[in-house]
Amino acid sequence: MAEYRGFRVPEELSYDLGYHVWARVDGDVVVVGATDPAQASAGEVIHMSIKKPGTRVQRGAILATLESAKYMGPMRSPVTGTVESVNPALAKTPTLLNDDAYENWVARIKPEKLAEELALLTSGADAAVKYGPIIDEWGISQ
Repeated sequence: MAEYRGFRVPEELSYDLGYHVWARVDGDVVVVGATDPAQASAGEVIHMSIKKPGTRVQRGAILATLESAKYMGPMRSPVTGTVESVNPALAKTPTLLNDDAYENWVARIKPEKLAEELALLTSGADAAVKYGPIIDEWGISQ
């Protein structure tokens, strides 16, 4: 696992650096969550609204809305597909996202264009290098 200024970037995941989300293929679904730098930048997440299972989302469309004392905005989907399930613990206790952004996934999506859209994501090793300047620009640290 790579780290930069205390932020973890697991190399086994794929990342959308524009949306600051991670993706992990798990059988026939893609598990999706927010990155560690994204949760730190947002601050303590006090409310989270996640699309319901059965909802179809496009790549780049809003999958969830996060609210903290200093941020309210979208978490976008890195893939097109149908939401299969949402993390019930995170829906109930959104601060879990701040505790561990990679353990506390947001949703599981049944993808429609997996190979095509995975090719658009950044591999974990590359993301570890590319997140450095983003973290520096945001002026955040753990």
